[in-house]
Amino acid sequence: MPHNRSMRELLGPVAAVALIAQLNPDLPAPGIEFADIFHDGVEYGAGLRLHMHQPQPGVYERWAHLIGSNDPDSHTDPVPTSRGTLCRRTYGNYADIPVEAISYVPRAANHWALALNDPAA
Repeated sequence: MPHNRSMRELLGPVAAVALIAQLNPDLPAPGIEFADIFHDGVEYGAGLRLHMHQPQPGVYERWAHLIGSNDPDSHTDPVPTSRGTLCRRTYGNYADIPVEAISYVPRAANHWALALNDPAA
């Protein structure tokens, strides 16, 4: 993140994570990365990137709902990454903080079957 950001913009994502944790104590925590969020080539500012590796059924959808995404698969485009196969992706915001939610499955796995919780995976 650039060093010319205001203290509010830099600490906003930290506050958003704390607020989410406080209000949703039963929700499993994903990997959290504080990063500049880009969506369709536009920078939305300092925000959160949530990394979920093979989340339990319903967890990714709950996170998507929390960040205001009405389509958890709005930007899904399966692609191999160093973290695994990017399986699902969506964007939203929480308390005016931009958020990107990403779900991964192991690289060798059948990502569509795992995303749909298909026992054939």
